[in-house]
Amino acid sequence: MPTIDQRQAYEEEGFFIVGDLVDVDTLFQLREAARRVKEKVRIGQVDLFTHWADKDAREPWAIRGLIAPEFDEPSFARHLLSQNIMEYVHFFIGYELTLGAILLFTNPKHSDWGFGWHRDLGSQERDGTEAQELKILNKPQTGLRWHLALVDDACLQIVPGSHRRYRTEHERLCLLETRDEDIPGQHTIQLSAGEAVFWNGNSIHRGVYRRDSERLTISASWSKYIEGLSPSKVDKRLEWRLNSDVRAHLPIELQRYYDRWHELQLPNS
Repeated sequence: MPTIDQRQAYEEEGFFIVGDLVDVDTLFQLREAARRVKEKVRIGQVDLFTHWADKDAREPWAIRGLIAPEFDEPSFARHLLSQNIMEYVHFFIGYELTLGAILLFTNPKHSDWGFGWHRDLGSQERDGTEAQELKILNKPQTGLRWHLALVDDACLQIVPGSHRRYRTEHERLCLLETRDEDIPGQHTIQLSAGEAVFWNGNSIHRGVYRRDSERLTISASWSKYIEGLSPSKVDKRLEWRLNSDVRAHLPIELQRYYDRWHELQLPNS
């Protein structure tokens, strides 16, 4: 369960860091699994949905499908279900859950790379009025996300407190036009291997990758299960989850949450 200080930091700053989410053996297993995943993607053995910095050079910056049978790496599903994770998840979004996301952030080796300033708003309005933006930011929390660093990581930058306020004019410029200018008050999240940051995706944030600095960071989340939602077209990044062999490959404990996710998905074809 989060401490009082962690809860306060999450509410006010939009993030907090945890140092004991995984033990040494689990960290080693996850790190080696992540390196195998990256190698399979780079040589073209597996590509369920890869975010490429340079596809011709086979340089990914994010890899999805970690719990798929094609990768056959059970440590990722175990991580999602671990007691340490669930204590935070249950506190913030309750016990009725549906499968969220799990992917790997990793550095391209051919050049420095970055994903400019943004909020994770999905298809919601990104250039609305103050009232529109605050309505989006003030919606009840329906998910909890974290980054777990498998090696030292200083790629994530956040503007503390931006998850609950309207953007400034300079922030608007950075969010919608220039994307890469520095923002006053920006904070670099410094994680040592094995540390994790729980953070609010409504925060203004960006990722800054260095080609000579390895990044292997799990980005994962759980979502709150809400009854009565209507099915919608599946996110193209998650279409692989509809494959017929995915469910049986998952731990039994995870299948229930997968089923809840699956019942709300419509194929794109």
